[in-house]
Amino acid sequence: MLDRLVVKSEEERELSASRYIKAIPLRAYEDIDVIKAEVRAGNIVICNVSPLAKHNIEDVKRGINELNEYAQLIEGDIARLGEERVIVTPKNIRIWRSRD
Repeated sequence: MLDRLVVKSEEERELSASRYIKAIPLRAYEDIDVIKAEVRAGNIVICNVSPLAKHNIEDVKRGINELNEYAQLIEGDIARLGEERVIVTPKNIRIWRSRD
């Protein structure tokens, strides 16, 4: 017999859901929306910007600025990984930075 109904809070459901680290190339400025949706779903995204940089460096700069603003808005984190990659994380995941 079921003595009580266990109802998970939204936060508990989020914590129990699968999370992924996804590599998504930035081929067009519109791919920024795909990256934001993945981070919103709780995934970590490593984005290679070089495909778009070969065609339009201004779109890369605009896209990175938008991702930076988005990361701040959701209390996530964003950092460069070398010259060609950026990592974006959802809330509660921080990127370690050395203090060199």
